[in-house]
Amino acid sequence: MNMKKRFVILLLCCLCMMMAEGQAFAADSAEETAEEMTGTADLLKQAHALLKAEDYETAVPILRKAAWTGDAMAQLWLGVCYDEGLGVEENDEEAVIYYRFAADQGNLTAKFNLAFCFLDGKGVEKDADKAEELLRFCADRGDAESQCAIGCLYLNGEDIEQNLEEGARYLRLAADQEHPEACYYTGICYENGWGVEQDYEKAAEYYRQAADQGEGRAQYNLGVLYQNGLGVEQDYDKAFACFKLAAEQGYPEAQTAVGYYYGAGLGTEQNTDEMLKYYRLAVENGEPMAMFNLGVCYRDGTGVEQNYEEMLKYFEAAAEKGIADAKFNLGFCYYTAQGVEQDYEKAAALFREAADQGFPVAMFALGDCFYLGNGVEQDTEKAAEWFQKALDAGYKPDETDQAHLKEVLGKEG
Repeated sequence: MNMKKRFVILLLCCLCMMMAEGQAFAADSAEETAEEMTGTADLLKQAHALLKAEDYETAVPILRKAAWTGDAMAQLWLGVCYDEGLGVEENDEEAVIYYRFAADQGNLTAKFNLAFCFLDGKGVEKDADKAEELLRFCADRGDAESQCAIGCLYLNGEDIEQNLEEGARYLRLAADQEHPEACYYTGICYENGWGVEQDYEKAAEYYRQAADQGEGRAQYNLGVLYQNGLGVEQDYDKAFACFKLAAEQGYPEAQTAVGYYYGAGLGTEQNTDEMLKYYRLAVENGEPMAMFNLGVCYRDGTGVEQNYEEMLKYFEAAAEKGIADAKFNLGFCYYTAQGVEQDYEKAAALFREAADQGFPVAMFALGDCFYLGNGVEQDTEKAAEWFQKALDAGYKPDETDQAHLKEVLGKEG
């Protein structure tokens, strides 16, 4: 996750706030005259207008002039310009220089950006400890963006040592300031019990706070809670509404959920055309479950003409992305010669992949392969092992399966 404050509009907002509150801009020295300060403020006003108009090439020389008077905000903006290649050639080293100038004057945004330079090794040698130090400095002074960033880093534990308690603590601090991303991640902490006691009700509260601010991931997660009745009363109408909001923002998992709800008539009227529309949107965004679901539509002729070639295309795409259901169904196609030449070996291999992911029906199918010697060497002991695993995982055998169970295990499931 890269939370770096790179967008100029954020910086423009900072300038507007400073002007509205009548705050003085940083002086180069204690002896700077009021006239010089006024001149610097005028330069920043010019730069503000040019940046707003996206005339970066004209803005950069003005920013550079203001930056060399010692103005921290100009230094920060100039750092962003070098960081993003706005009006100048992108130059990480120059960006770091100006971020340091502004950071040394106590500018929290500059410290924040500098932290991510150290974290990513951009323009400076990678130093996760220094990044952590800078972010904690900003976070401990109430900067919500920094609180959210350091909280996520502690949760993730890749760049700095994982600390779930500290991660949750900082995220809650940012969430208390209504930071939408922090509200979302705080919800995740409560949903999963990361650094806090698991509490679905609190998870729903924080997801709702983030969702109300347009955070698509939170809208989706809140929909899942409504769907499953976790922390809230089960309500498919509300689940669908949450999924729809997230889907409209292009969130792929939500698009898949909306497609499913339209197909099943959950929380909304059944509408096959809308189902296919949302599945296709999700597929365009690379969502694997939508690929599988669309494959099922082509297999069964649901809303489309039955087409095994299309079915296989989507099953294979979903299987490549690790969807166990797709692996099993693709294996079943090879086992039964549905749209492909019969190939027990490929079927057994796909059943095993899905079984290894804990997919019960694939476990039983693999057991059948061992029982019948289809695609693998016949082995009653392995058949018994996989049959039992399937039963333990909750598989409900049909009549044919019951006969196999009785012969192999001496009992019915």
